[in-house]
Amino acid sequence: MVAPLVGLVVLGVTRWPVAGAAAVVLVVIWPKLFGGASEGRHQLAKIEALAIWTESLRDTASAAAGLEQALPATVAAAPSLLDRPLRDLTARLDGRVPLPEALAYFADDVDDPAADLVVAALTLNARQRAGGLERILTALASSERSELEMRRKVEHERAALRHQAQRIAGCVVGFAAVQAVFAHGWVAPYSSPIGQLVLALLVLMFLGAFMRMRSLARSETQPRFLTDADQFTEIASYKPRLAALGGR
Repeated sequence: MVAPLVGLVVLGVTRWPVAGAAAVVLVVIWPKLFGGASEGRHQLAKIEALAIWTESLRDTASAAAGLEQALPATVAAAPSLLDRPLRDLTARLDGRVPLPEALAYFADDVDDPAADLVVAALTLNARQRAGGLERILTALASSERSELEMRRKVEHERAALRHQAQRIAGCVVGFAAVQAVFAHGWVAPYSSPIGQLVLALLVLMFLGAFMRMRSLARSETQPRFLTDADQFTEIASYKPRLAALGGR
C-alpha cells in the first residue's frame, strides 16, 4: 500500500513516469536490498544453541546410563531454538523409534550442518558402542564455539557493508529528490522521451549495483551434508575396516 502512494507522489512532483515506477520498485525491494541482518542473527543463534546443548549433553551423558537416557534429560535446560526439536526427539524415543532414526528426524528439524555433525557423531558412537562420548562431545562443542566466533566476525563485516550501502543509497536518492524539487532546471532534459530512457538506464544501473552489493553482504545458509535417511542408515551401520577384517 505504501509503494503505490510513494510512486504517485513522485510522479506528481516530477511528472516522470520512469521516476514514479522506480520509486515503487525501490520501496518494494528496499528490505531485500538492505535487509538480511535478522537472517544472520538467526544463524548465529542456532549455532550458539547447538553449542550450549552439546555441552549440556556432554555433562548429562557422563552421569547417565546411555544416550537414550541422556537426551531426554537435556530438554529442560535446552535453548528455546531447540526446545521443540528436542521434545519431538524425546517423544520418538518414548515411542520406541530407534535412536539413529530419531536422531535423523532431529537433524531435519534443526536443519543446520552443525546439527548434522553432532547427529552423525552420536549415531556412530551409539552404533559402535565404542565409548569416549564425553571426549567426542567436548570436541564438537569446541568446534561449534570456534565456528560461532568466526561467523560473528563475518556477520559484523557484512553488517558494516549493509550499513554503508544504506547510507550511499540514501544519499543518492536524497540528492535526486532535492534536484527534482528545487533545481528542476538541472534535470529538465529528463522530461523528454530520450531523457526518460536515459533515466531508466540509470535507475537499472543503480539497482543492479546495489543488488550486487546485497549479494556480497548476504548471510548464506551453509549446505547440509546429511540430507536423507539413507545417509544416516549408512552411518549407523558403519564398521571400521580393521574390525571387519578381524571378524573374518
